[in-house]
Amino acid sequence: MMIPEPPRYYDSNWELLSQGAEARVWLVPNFITRATTNNNNNTGTNPSKSLSFTSDAICKERFVKSYRHPALNDKLTRARTKAEAKSLSKCRRGGVSVPVILGIDIPPASTSSAISISASSTSTCGNGSNGSGGSGSTVPDNDNVNNDNNNSSACLFLEKIEGCTLRSFFAIKPKKASRSTEGENGGNVGQVEEEAQAQGEEPATKRAKLENANTDEANTKNNNNNTPHTRLDAYAKKVAHTTGIVIGKMHNINIIHGDLTTSNILLRNPNDVPPPLSSSVSSSSSSSSTDTKLSWEPDIVMIDFGLSSTSVNTSSKNKNSSSSSHEERAVDLYVLERAFITTHVGGEVLVDEMLRGYKSSCKCSDSVFQRLSQVRLRGRKRECFG
Repeated sequence: MMIPEPPRYYDSNWELLSQGAEARVWLVPNFITRATTNNNNNTGTNPSKSLSFTSDAICKERFVKSYRHPALNDKLTRARTKAEAKSLSKCRRGGVSVPVILGIDIPPASTSSAISISASSTSTCGNGSNGSGGSGSTVPDNDNVNNDNNNSSACLFLEKIEGCTLRSFFAIKPKKASRSTEGENGGNVGQVEEEAQAQGEEPATKRAKLENANTDEANTKNNNNNTPHTRLDAYAKKVAHTTGIVIGKMHNINIIHGDLTTSNILLRNPNDVPPPLSSSVSSSSSSSSTDTKLSWEPDIVMIDFGLSSTSVNTSSKNKNSSSSSHEERAVDLYVLERAFITTHVGGEVLVDEMLRGYKSSCKCSDSVFQRLSQVRLRGRKRECFG
């Protein structure tokens, strides 16, 4: 598999955080450097002192897809990068917390223009106004096109959000099994084997049954210890409720996220709350911390608008366009609902809190919930019949 080349301004200090089928995410250290001057004229000594501040950034790079036609790849890369930047800007104007856009680099359209000319022409062109320079106006060959297209990745530089994803906030890491427990399990199996070897008169089938029984019991204990649990205390419910409010604000400005999961939602201030005490939080402990959690307001940040779109305005006179926008909003909620249920075991309570917060902020929540019930039915049919 051919690894795509990094951006043309790539530095060895960059750190690759993740890579998917569509884009790569880089950590860019010291992206912004701010210098300030502190004037101290009272003492007369050291009249000025410069202070410098640096901040990191996140670079989302849409790299070149070698399996696409170069003209199609350039067109999709430019369109999706522009759409994501517009969605982020619109969310900030609408009061939705998203990363700040620090910079954007989109390859020029001259590459795609030259490729489209080469696809439609079979001979030498008369006027090469769309060329990259030079006196020749011949159609570029495939080698030149591929070389020019290596650096046509689009980059979106965003603010680095300090915090964690909702997926990691809701997840309670299982405790590792102690060595004593493992030693006891291993000792039991070893004792069975030694006794079986000492008693030569026992048949081999009986020894096999004893070994399989002990192995199954040990595997069951390990699986129970490694099962992930979900945080369901008052803080988790507060986060889920606030998440629903933020999604409602996003839908009010006609932005459809397209990929709502707990991995695409960040929490800026997770360190302001205590960690969960245990995997199973009792109702008494949850109610006792209700007064405390009211003083803490979670700061929810929406990220990854690569699949976002703008829905049809609900105030349109066309009923079909209004229903389609409600459908898109309902699908957004259904995707997040399935993410809660499949990723976080027992997260139905968090889903209810999220929908309650959505209802309090979204202006058309009643119509969206009606559509959501229909989307759920379609999803269940797909699960039953494939």
